[in-house]
Amino acid sequence: MTTNAHFREVEDALSGWLWWARARAALLWSVRGLAVGLAVALGISLVARLTPLQPLPVLIGIAVACALLAAGAGMGAGLLWPRGRLAAARYFDRVFGLAERTSAALELAHGPNGTPGWLIEQQWADAARSARGVRASQRLPAWAGSRVDAGLPVFLLIALVVSLALPNAQQQVLAQQQAVQQAITEQAQKIEDLKKQIEENPNLTEAQKEELTRPLDDAQEKLQEPNLTEEQAQQALAEAQQELQQLQDPDAEQQAQQLQQAGERLSQNQTTQGVGEALQNGDLQQAGEELANIDPTQLSAAEKQALADQLEQAAQQLQESNPETAQQLQEAAEALRNGDDEAAQEALQQAGESISQTGQRAAQSQAARQASGQVQRAQQQIAQAGQQGQGQGQNQQGSGQTQGQGQGQSQGQGQGQGQQGQGQQDGSQGQGQGGGGGAGQGEGNGNAPGGQSNGTSQNNGPGDGGERGYEPIYTPYRLGGSGGPETTLPNQGGGDPGEDVIGQGPTNPQNQGEVRVPYNRVFNDYRNNAYSAVDQGEYPADLKDVVKDYFSSLEP
Repeated sequence: MTTNAHFREVEDALSGWLWWARARAALLWSVRGLAVGLAVALGISLVARLTPLQPLPVLIGIAVACALLAAGAGMGAGLLWPRGRLAAARYFDRVFGLAERTSAALELAHGPNGTPGWLIEQQWADAARSARGVRASQRLPAWAGSRVDAGLPVFLLIALVVSLALPNAQQQVLAQQQAVQQAITEQAQKIEDLKKQIEENPNLTEAQKEELTRPLDDAQEKLQEPNLTEEQAQQALAEAQQELQQLQDPDAEQQAQQLQQAGERLSQNQTTQGVGEALQNGDLQQAGEELANIDPTQLSAAEKQALADQLEQAAQQLQESNPETAQQLQEAAEALRNGDDEAAQEALQQAGESISQTGQRAAQSQAARQASGQVQRAQQQIAQAGQQGQGQGQNQQGSGQTQGQGQGQSQGQGQGQGQQGQGQQDGSQGQGQGGGGGAGQGEGNGNAPGGQSNGTSQNNGPGDGGERGYEPIYTPYRLGGSGGPETTLPNQGGGDPGEDVIGQGPTNPQNQGEVRVPYNRVFNDYRNNAYSAVDQGEYPADLKDVVKDYFSSLEP
């Protein structure tokens, strides 16, 4: 074997030892990197238990990514960390007990040192012979770390799994926020569709379209802001709804309805047939144009007389709802009877303009009403989405209970079933039908409205009558939303206004009453209208949670 061959053998052995050392370092540092990644993931998981950070699947993905990236970084560092060959040779000489043979061979090969050639040759041969007897895997085990290095990743992994597996209240909060954000995005798109409908409405002028879409634009812009909360979205929609309600004109809608009814009479005359048909179809713009285009000079005396009669009848029909148009129609009728065609035509044109203007106002009011309704539905959808992240459906245990509400309704809980129910109370008896299949039934004594009952006798014999004072109930909102019609119930007690209404009813225990409206059919409407009222700021802010908690407790 030549001198160069011996040295190459030493070089090859040293290279093999270096790769084994790199593999050992890669394993050790990958485990340490894994520990670092798991620690980071555990920290993120703990933070997610304090604040709504990310959904559970995302947290799991983050944990896996942190562990893999950190372990990969550690492995790469172990494999690629630079190592000098001479320093490595000295290290292996110590570990393998080679008495500096390998490092001496490298020193003799690199640089003149005045050593005789025969001595260099013998040294390389000796180093090569010693290298052949080394088993690196036996002298340097694959695992170079301590027990702490091996146990720490296991401990962190167990802690991470426990942290992710245990119930986390923030996940509920996050689910609620995501549901609200999704609902806000959907409602913003529905507002965009609503704006397109307004733009395509042929009965509206450009000014009216701009006036109607302005509050929708403002609301849509706010809904598209990032990280918008439910309260902020409700506030933006409430402001838009308030502006749209201000654009509503109930008088114009009533006038348009009366004009539509008057169209039936006008359509019976050949001269005003086009006017009447347009009115019946609700096209007040066309009706106004048809009326303004009537030319009295082209009519015979009989036709003028018939037209005057029709106009006079229409004027009488519109006298209360639209006195201005009624006056113009009356003037046209009088002018036709007096033979003043010019005055008649002028009055007809004025009446036509009035009808057209009424149609425009009514169209704007109807569009504003529809838009306000859509905005209110958007509020309700966002409010309902906000309830998705909250715990619902907890069964409540208790005996059957009825609650009088002045109108005779009662809400019962099925005894032993833990279900809520609702019924209608007649006189002093009430029966509740459970929303979940259980039924609760109770009887009151007729003297205490809203009294509890558990099905026991109240010492009311058959045929006994009872009477009690009517206790008025204050409703904090109108069922149709703010701005709706007010309804006054007639005094059926026979006394003066303001006095208590006295009612009598049978207290026969055999009379179970009658359920008229299922509880689960009316609950959503009552709840949504209540939520809308408090979200629009019609009541103090500190009552918002009280109202929502109240309706949550009544959830069927």
